[in-house]
Amino acid sequence: MAVVPPRQVAILSIANYSTICNEVSAQAADEAMEDLRQMAIGCGVDSGYMRLFQNNTILLRLDDLPRQGFLDAIHCLGARARSLETPGTKHIKPVVRVGAMSERALRSFVNDAAADLLSYMNHVDCPAAFLAGDELDIWQQFESSGIELMSHEQLKYMDPFTGLLRPERFFELLQGSIDEDDQRTKDIHVLYFDIDDFKSYNRAFSYDAGDELLMFLARQIAEAFPSDVVSHLSIDRFAVLTSASDIVRKCAIVHETVRSFNKAFAPEVKCGAFKLEPGLESAHLAMDCAKLACESIKGRYDIACRFFDDKLRERMFTRRYVAHHAEKAVSEHWIQAFAQPVVYTRTGDVCGFEALARWIDPEIGMLSPAVFIPTLEEAHLIHKLDLCIVDEVCQHLAKRMQAGETRLHASVNLSRLDFGLCDAVQEISTRCDNLGIPHSMLAIEVTESALDSDLNLRREMDRFRTAGFEVWMDDFGCGYSSLNLLKDYEFDVLKVDMEFLRDMESNRRSKTIVASVIRMAKRLGIRTLVEGVETKEQCDFLREAGCDMMQGYLFGKPRPLEIAAI
Repeated sequence: MAVVPPRQVAILSIANYSTICNEVSAQAADEAMEDLRQMAIGCGVDSGYMRLFQNNTILLRLDDLPRQGFLDAIHCLGARARSLETPGTKHIKPVVRVGAMSERALRSFVNDAAADLLSYMNHVDCPAAFLAGDELDIWQQFESSGIELMSHEQLKYMDPFTGLLRPERFFELLQGSIDEDDQRTKDIHVLYFDIDDFKSYNRAFSYDAGDELLMFLARQIAEAFPSDVVSHLSIDRFAVLTSASDIVRKCAIVHETVRSFNKAFAPEVKCGAFKLEPGLESAHLAMDCAKLACESIKGRYDIACRFFDDKLRERMFTRRYVAHHAEKAVSEHWIQAFAQPVVYTRTGDVCGFEALARWIDPEIGMLSPAVFIPTLEEAHLIHKLDLCIVDEVCQHLAKRMQAGETRLHASVNLSRLDFGLCDAVQEISTRCDNLGIPHSMLAIEVTESALDSDLNLRREMDRFRTAGFEVWMDDFGCGYSSLNLLKDYEFDVLKVDMEFLRDMESNRRSKTIVASVIRMAKRLGIRTLVEGVETKEQCDFLREAGCDMMQGYLFGKPRPLEIAAI
């Protein structure tokens, strides 16, 4: 029986096509592509077997060439690609990638093999590569000819954006290390890398700039751990499985190198490390431990790497306890609404209160909101807590209304996740209506960090205002997007971040900023509330600056709803 050779495909791509478009012109980039096409014709490729795959990529069908002819054609393309010059691109030399694959590999690959192969070559700076399917042994000649040889399975495991391992494969290898005997795993660590406040970096410099930072970080981690398993988990999160003994030193190098990538922002990369230990339940638990260690040092500038320790182990136990007992905490009233009074700045009279969630556990005692709120968000149970607080607030307001008090208002905090886990507008409206509470008595607080470009969240805020609720922006000024949010959203009240008041007495700029925010808000028809007021001097300044409302320990700490001085 005659052996039918597999069909053959070559790909030619200009990796810096977008750069040429932006810095020279789109015409120059297209002229470079035409030069690339002519180059392929000069290597003996029939123009009838070419088609444009993307703006910067040409697919070439080379079915009729024998094996050696195919090899020669790829070598010819690779040699000429390195010397490709186009007058129209001026000072920018086109960066050409040459890829080759059999059609069997192309068809058997679930994702788009051509696109993924190109992406891999771009991000690991590989000028030429060959992707083979089952016939890998036929094409061994490529390996000895300066062309990287890859199998279908290899590419399947690689993240095309960074060239690192995909997370599924990483967890397979991590689980394999855990399943080995205890002696062999005693010196193995799993590392979790994360960029502190990467969302703000994207907002400040653009998503393209954010992608450049991610690719730079991927290279730095891979270079720091060259013989270890490195994976791109998601967005700005990376993982390493390593037996290195100098983890702290390597992480410090990554940290300092990435800080210098953009000196105007100085990105902070944090790393959490967890040592694999006997009796470990799963790879995901190991990663959770490393992740917790990483999260524990976010916002700190004196440390770049932390190892999982007994304190973090206790915190992890608490978080798991919270996730498993959330519904019982609601039904058994372990979760309660505390109230902190809000006063009118001009008169000092109490005008309302902010409802704050507190978890008083019969076994553990008072749990910190900094522990149970993020845990319930991760477990997608946060809406149960928030609606529980709304229930208590509505019942309290109904009692006050029955006693003749109708001017008191309350504000409740909602998580961004609430809007995906339930119909928050309908749930809260129904609770108010069932108790006869005017919607105007209840304000909805959403933090600035939750209010980004999510159009669905914007629609939900509009629904709340249409239904008669006030919408307040909490923590105004804590991020990069404050002014954009004022342009895109309608707010009734701005709650100014308490950090502005920390050093108000010693830092005159703090006063200037707060006074400017208050004036701007007035011009926009938005009321202001400054939280964190602790001294008479702060109170006097805010009164003089025209602030509408204040909140802080000067007027009262959060206390159980029924006994709070409101």
